[in-house]
Formats: sequence, structure tokens, C-alpha cells
Amino acid sequence: MAVGLTALVFALAVRDVLLSSHSRGFLLPLNFLLHAWPLVAANLVFYGYLCWLAFWLIRGTHGRERVFIVGWFSAISLPPLEVLQHGFTREIRYICAFGLAVALLAGVSLLLRPTGIDDSTAQTA
Repeated sequence: MAVGLTALVFALAVRDVLLSSHSRGFLLPLNFLLHAWPLVAANLVFYGYLCWLAFWLIRGTHGRERVFIVGWFSAISLPPLEVLQHGFTREIRYICAFGLAVALLAGVSLLLRPTGIDDSTAQTA
């Protein structure tokens, strides 16, 4: 399921790079509820939480699982930076697509040969 979802999001990221649509904007779409500085503050708090979550999830994994998680979090955490500097929009989208491509390859690798299975015990069973 994770490989299928990664493939879908990777296809959307490639389409986004090729079509070069408008800027994404904030993380939380709370424009109807918050305005100006409270909206920015809520997005900064959520972005900080997202970075903290990425740190702990990446720290808790090993090997190919870590590559998978890093690829996903690069695609999740970089697009909000388009708001800060519009000149780097295309570069950020390329990096996100590359991160998802790496995550897809790591996911397929994990699917074909899961970690934690020893070849010597698998042959005796």
C-alpha cells in the first residue's frame, strides 16, 4: 500500500513539475478562520511540529526504511518554503520529485526484499 501511494504521489509531483502550476501557499488552509499574523503563526507552529515529527521518525528507522522516510519528508516539508522565496519554486519542486523517486525505489526495494529476514533461516524453514 505504501509503494502504491508513493507511486501516485510521485506521478502527481512529476505532473506538477511538468505543468508548473501556481504556488502552493501555506500548510494549513485556514484562510476562512484566521487572517494575517495568526495564520502565519499557526502555520509556523504546524511546520515546526512537522519538522520535529520528521526528526523522530527518521531517527527511529534504519537502512532502506530511513531512505523511504527521508524521501517522503523531503516532499512534505519543502513545498511550504515556496512562500518564502518564489524564485526557487521550480528547484523545490524538482527536489520534491527526486525525493519521492528515491522513496519509491526504496519502497520497491523493501517490498521485494524486506528487512529483518535472514537468508539462512529462510532456507531452513
